Amino acid sequence: MSASARTAVLSTSARPRHSRSVAAIAALLLGCAIALAAPALSTAQAEETPATSAPQTTADETATESTPAASTPTATEEPNPSATTGPAPAPQISHPNNGQFVGSNRTTVSGSKAASQEIQLLSPRGGDPLCIVNDASTSWSCDNVYLQNGPNITLRVVVTGSPTLSAEISVAVLGAPTVLGGLTGSESNGWVRGTGHPQAIVTATLPNGDTCNSTADSSGAWACLFSGLGNGSLNVTASQTSSFSRPTSSNASTPVAIVFDVTAPEAPVVTSPSTGAQVSVAGAQYSGTGETGATVTVFAGAYSVCSAPVIGGAWTCSAGGVAAGSYSVIAVQKDNAGNVGPGSTPASVSYVAESTPTPSGSASATPPVTPTPSPSASPSPDGAVAAPGPTAEPSPTPGPGTTAPDPQAAEPENEGAAASAFPGQWNDPTRFAAAIGPTGTGSPFPWLQAGLLALGALLLIAVPLRLLAGTISRSRGGRPLRALPSLAGRNRVREEYEVAPTVRLNRWLPGGAALLAAATFVMLSGPIVDQPAYLRLLVAVIIGLVLVNAVAILVPLWWSSRVLRLRGTVTFLPRYLLLIAAAAIASRLFDIHPALLFGLLGSVTLTATTDAVSPHGAHPAAAQPTTAQRGQLAAVRVGALAAFAVLAWSLGSLLPAASDFVTSLAAETGNTIVLAAIGSAVLILVPVGHTSGRRILSWSPLVWTGLTVVTYGILFAALSPMVEQVQSAGTGLTLWITAATFAAVCASAWAWQRFVTPAQR
Repeated sequence: MSASARTAVLSTSARPRHSRSVAAIAALLLGCAIALAAPALSTAQAEETPATSAPQTTADETATESTPAASTPTATEEPNPSATTGPAPAPQISHPNNGQFVGSNRTTVSGSKAASQEIQLLSPRGGDPLCIVNDASTSWSCDNVYLQNGPNITLRVVVTGSPTLSAEISVAVLGAPTVLGGLTGSESNGWVRGTGHPQAIVTATLPNGDTCNSTADSSGAWACLFSGLGNGSLNVTASQTSSFSRPTSSNASTPVAIVFDVTAPEAPVVTSPSTGAQVSVAGAQYSGTGETGATVTVFAGAYSVCSAPVIGGAWTCSAGGVAAGSYSVIAVQKDNAGNVGPGSTPASVSYVAESTPTPSGSASATPPVTPTPSPSASPSPDGAVAAPGPTAEPSPTPGPGTTAPDPQAAEPENEGAAASAFPGQWNDPTRFAAAIGPTGTGSPFPWLQAGLLALGALLLIAVPLRLLAGTISRSRGGRPLRALPSLAGRNRVREEYEVAPTVRLNRWLPGGAALLAAATFVMLSGPIVDQPAYLRLLVAVIIGLVLVNAVAILVPLWWSSRVLRLRGTVTFLPRYLLLIAAAAIASRLFDIHPALLFGLLGSVTLTATTDAVSPHGAHPAAAQPTTAQRGQLAAVRVGALAAFAVLAWSLGSLLPAASDFVTSLAAETGNTIVLAAIGSAVLILVPVGHTSGRRILSWSPLVWTGLTVVTYGILFAALSPMVEQVQSAGTGLTLWITAATFAAVCASAWAWQRFVTPAQR
């Protein structure tokens, strides 16, 4: 073998041995690189995996998936901690404590949980959870959670997906009540209203420490009154105590600024319709002036007609539906704070059944309101409407099993509506408080008109009645015709009793009972509604009737003893109660306003005296009253009643308009005196039976004629609104024809009895 060939063989055999060494070194270096890179790759994978994903991949698994099958895992791998620990613990509630009282509807609920657990705080009312916590912390907290009021509110926390891992507590919750403002809004006359837990005791507090208490009703509404306040804005807070929280109260509510206004507004002014106006019952427009921002309510007698806000110092409203008749129109206004001022000056207005009213009160084409007698909305100058308790609409509370999508929206809204009224209905003016007499607009000479009507009544009613009574008396053989039959009498002879039965009663009892019955009948002469003001009216009527009867008794007694030198006897006449009832019922049926009243309960008669001595001087002779003396006493009685009516009428015109309890009582008493005194004088002047008019006519026809004209004139002057209404309604002519027919019939009967019947005998 040559040298070159030997060299080639050597080089060829050496190359494989060198290549294997290089390969082994490369494989060793690659294995070291893989072992070093495995932890870094595992860390990168852990960072890219979300916290809420499936269980994390360990470093061993990452290295196994990244390393070829032939590679061997490193000896530094650590095992998974979760594989070596026990089951996760249940979450806990640490605040509030079980059985604790919570004085607010908004609170924080907190506790503990396992790391990386997702927990849910369930709503006591069901539906969506109140709070969800999902973090790696071992504690949890839900802030500003709303809890409804109640003695046992259940709070439960569970682990998501593991309902058996839970905790539950029960607490009592009573949140702060709410303050909504005054009775009518943000302004108040001392009343504060709001909402709270039903039947809870709510305490409202001012910055100076003054408080007022109220018990919330079944709907949660409450209202209380602060006294002794001045005008100004004050912050008001409130807290409440319930049966399950005592003696602990809830937290105080958020302060609410309320503007207190305790000054009542002035009386409004009614410019249309004016006093003496005639308006259509179909509809009329009412207008006037008042305090801007206030609300004016118009009343016609017992009717609440319409209401309107005062804008720019003026108000106007329209209404129809008032029954035909004469009413006293009064307006009252209530400001935004709920204060009700005094009533306006009463205006006597006649409502007639015609389509077109006078210019003083224009008709409303479309009456928006049909007024009805309403005690709750009556002319109440002092307001109170004492006001009735406010009402509030409670917010619905979802029951168990209902869904509350938003915990914030689950909180009840504080809504309420206070009932407005006029406190102090004792001050309401009644129909008897309206001014009586001529209005000055119906006729240029109202007194002349009243005098002419009095002459007409004398010639067509009074004189014909006397002729008719004389005719009937002669036909009965001279027995006089009694005005009213006797209400009592003996129907058994006295001899049937060994001893006549007697009942001893206090003499004041029959008189008091008769006075009360008479006052009740007088009140029935006008519309009556269930208002406290009509109790005041009853008192006024009783006072008026007492004074009228006192004048009708005391003045004749004084005259009989001082002038006639005779003894007078007071006699109670039960039949007079029938006259009182008949006059009142007739006034009510025919809607006579002012009413025609009769108020007497007894009479004064002269009795025989024993002052004179017989001619032989043996026994005193009884002096019998003469016809002249009886006539004089009756004339004094009628004149005293007429003078008392004029005096009361004059004094009443000097008094202020009825606006409060005292002025209304004075007006009603004065009007009762006027109407009862003049009505009694007119009725006892009727010359029938044993009335005062018959005695006066027998004594002096001239005196009887003068007294009849005067008393009838005063009566027609007092009833001038009714006279104007009759004239406007077109029924005056019918009444004149009826009176003339009655006079003709009576005159004919008298003439027949006087001249024809004797000739036939």
